[in-house]
Amino acid sequence: MNRFFIFFGIFIVLGIQACHKDKDNPPEQSIKSKLEDVLTGIDSLKSFTADFKNAALSEEELSQGITVFTLSDRVLADVSIAKNRLQSASESSQDQPRLKAANGSNGSDFKDGSSMKDYIVKGRFSLSDLTADKKLITLSGKTITVQVINSMVYLNGVQLFSNSISSNTAFAVFALSSFINYSSMLALDNQALAKAAPCIPGGTLTILGQNFGDQPGQNLVTLNGKSALVNEASKNKLIVTIPAEATTGLLTVTVNNKTVSSLSPIPVLLPNVTTISGVTALGCQNIQGIAVDNNNTLYFTDPSNHRTISYNASGQAVIYQPKSPPEKDLNLDGIIDANDAELIIMTPWAITLGNDGKIYVTGKNKEVPSILRFVPNMPKQTEHWAGSNDLNLEGRRLNTGMSPIALLADGETMLYANNFSNQQYVVNRIAGDNIMGWLYNINFLNVDPTYQQSATILGMTKMKNANTFYLADGNGKRIWKKDQNGLYLLAGANNNNHKLAQDGQGTAALFGVPTGITLWSDQYLVVCDNDYNNHNYSIRIVNSYGVVTTIAGGNNPTNSAKDGIGKAAQFNGVNAIAVDKDNMLYVASDDGSIRKIQFK
Repeated sequence: MNRFFIFFGIFIVLGIQACHKDKDNPPEQSIKSKLEDVLTGIDSLKSFTADFKNAALSEEELSQGITVFTLSDRVLADVSIAKNRLQSASESSQDQPRLKAANGSNGSDFKDGSSMKDYIVKGRFSLSDLTADKKLITLSGKTITVQVINSMVYLNGVQLFSNSISSNTAFAVFALSSFINYSSMLALDNQALAKAAPCIPGGTLTILGQNFGDQPGQNLVTLNGKSALVNEASKNKLIVTIPAEATTGLLTVTVNNKTVSSLSPIPVLLPNVTTISGVTALGCQNIQGIAVDNNNTLYFTDPSNHRTISYNASGQAVIYQPKSPPEKDLNLDGIIDANDAELIIMTPWAITLGNDGKIYVTGKNKEVPSILRFVPNMPKQTEHWAGSNDLNLEGRRLNTGMSPIALLADGETMLYANNFSNQQYVVNRIAGDNIMGWLYNINFLNVDPTYQQSATILGMTKMKNANTFYLADGNGKRIWKKDQNGLYLLAGANNNNHKLAQDGQGTAALFGVPTGITLWSDQYLVVCDNDYNNHNYSIRIVNSYGVVTTIAGGNNPTNSAKDGIGKAAQFNGVNAIAVDKDNMLYVASDDGSIRKIQFK
């Protein structure tokens, strides 16, 4: 039988010795003196008892009750043996870990009050109070982390014997199998970890704990066996990117060949891609722009059929296709009537919803590239809101020439990206009736000297409560970030040689042609990427560290569409993307379909 259990099986719990009392006003015995009486009566704790009596412990520290974790003389003897025999060649290999653990860093006994305080915590704790991940703060201010493994209790990895040696209403005393290690124990804060979950592929997870490596490369993190990229590291915190292949499972952290695992599986939500059949029935040939309102009504453009369409949660569609009053006999039937009315909007493309509750669409109004405005549920009426044949790039919105290819409602203003190949301004801002240059083409070159393209911004999005914008640069094959401090390259690099799109961080990531872009949960960018040359149509997540992860779609040489989970799904072109209030994603496709992505 294990000698520790034999030893502790003979412990005798002694009652508190009666103290001398004054007949009229008996003095109250202090917690320390009560505990000294008990410890004195336990022969196996003589060394600890002597140190406890000599420790500089104040009555205030002990006044609310204490719990003491102590070592027996037998354990201290093992420590002494370990000091003398740890290097002995005769020592069997199986004893080495035990001796190293017993050796500890505090010496053979408690030399002063400070080290004694490392083993005492305020409050009286029973065994049932010592639950997994509980944090105990010692009188010296150090942290003890409770672990429960197979019903056995450990403090910073040191086993606690199951029953207290002694206790009363003011104190409890437990026996330890070795010194508590405060300096190098690797530990996870499982309670914080549970609150941080669930995760999505490409998203980030914050891991709190202790004694991590303070450089990312010093930490190996896996989730259900898949390695996660460590983006940020300190002794008490890691931030990692969830790998594309990750599924729900245990999280492990390894530092200096020491490994700790989460107590419970970390849930990973996977992207489930389905087709909205009601939209497919509308007969769209391709869908280029998409937006969604707070009622989860979708608004999208069908340029091949010169239509803008809304589709609500009940499956009801409204087709916005206004016509001008007939002016001449276009069909040559001898009568000028409704059959001779011309379409006002040709090839509607980008779409956004303004704060005024109206629908803004880019297209051609009688061959003039423009931004037009609809009132919801008034499909036959529209307003020519901006654009003219005048190529003055700064002026009044109704007097300025434009070729808008992307739209973004920004509070009370509107951003639009032009498709002019030689323009100075890539993105303009409309405020009231005025158009101002907002983002210069030259800025891209200033940020990335390797930039060799004339920018074509095909998608824009912004954070809800911050002036932080994100831009999908189709020609440049990059994702940009712009905030009050300037312009930044978030991810992507020159890919004019049409290399396969690849995941990675920053400039190590490659895009085909990033087009639509949106923010999921106002936290992660979700990008439509069309690698046309390699028939690779995918949905990719970009997190704040610039890590690009493909979460759905991929190589599709047949250009077919297929529903499924993650990369098992296939797309036929991915043009634009929107997110609703429930964090559902909607992808506009070249085949005239809208695909819904739900993380579950």
